[in-house]
Amino acid sequence: MARRMTPAQARAAMQRAARDAQRAAERQRQAHNQAVRKAQQAVKKQQESLKRAADQQNRAIREYNREVRQYNAKAKSHNQKVENQRRRLIQELKRLQSRPVTVRVTYRSSVQHLATAYETLEQRFQDRALNDVEREFLDRASEEAANSAYLANALDGDVHDGESESVEDLSGPSMTAELGRFSQDLVSRWTGALFALNPANPDAARHFCTSAREVLTSILDIAAPDSVVLQAHQECDVTTQGTPTRRAKIRYLLSRKGIVDLSADAFVEADIDNAVSLFTMFNKGTHGVAGRFSIPQLSALRTRVEASIAFLNSII
Repeated sequence: MARRMTPAQARAAMQRAARDAQRAAERQRQAHNQAVRKAQQAVKKQQESLKRAADQQNRAIREYNREVRQYNAKAKSHNQKVENQRRRLIQELKRLQSRPVTVRVTYRSSVQHLATAYETLEQRFQDRALNDVEREFLDRASEEAANSAYLANALDGDVHDGESESVEDLSGPSMTAELGRFSQDLVSRWTGALFALNPANPDAARHFCTSAREVLTSILDIAAPDSVVLQAHQECDVTTQGTPTRRAKIRYLLSRKGIVDLSADAFVEADIDNAVSLFTMFNKGTHGVAGRFSIPQLSALRTRVEASIAFLNSII
């Protein structure tokens, strides 16, 4: 028989049931809110992840565009430099060829050989994208070829108008840092060579070129010792004495810079030959073709050798 409840008990039971229902509803509400928060957090995380991905992509695009702009700017600057030097080389060669061959035929032939070597180098490099090292190499090479032709004209008395220096400027110090990396002796030799550059000295050019040849030869020997070259390139060309040839040393130095191209090897060798041929030219006979040269002529001679040292230094 069911137990009868008093009115008070019934009210109490109803109140308990109501409280239980409220607690159940609160738990359900809390569970719902928690589910909503989790869903919102998941959405927020997804949005943040998408935003990070978008930001990363945008940064990559901006970086790519920046690199493209930088490359195009470098390429444009490089192309302009090369084009300017090419025009200069053509102009100097035309001036040189417009005059009859003089006693300086050996140097003139060397200039033509260097110009041909540069043309071959440029053709090899023009059909591919160049890195910074190759771009600088070609820039300097174009300047070397133009400088050699200008010197040939200057020695024949054909110098550009408005080019003048004082004797002090002519013998002023230079290349100290470049040569100091090899030895202090080279700095001293170069300083002595510059000191000899005086238009009042009839043997100025000969004395200068003698020291310049020693400096260029020493740089190559110090930067590329025979034993090191033979160890790195065991199949390299050697002289009759079994030592690496100049071309082998040049190839070793260029390969360390990441420039592996026969036309580059040939150009550097032709450039050194051109600078060294000045020594031969000024030492023919008793005094060769040495004599009193003007300040602009001696300045052109200094510029030619100075640039050659800087060019060789740039590949080391």
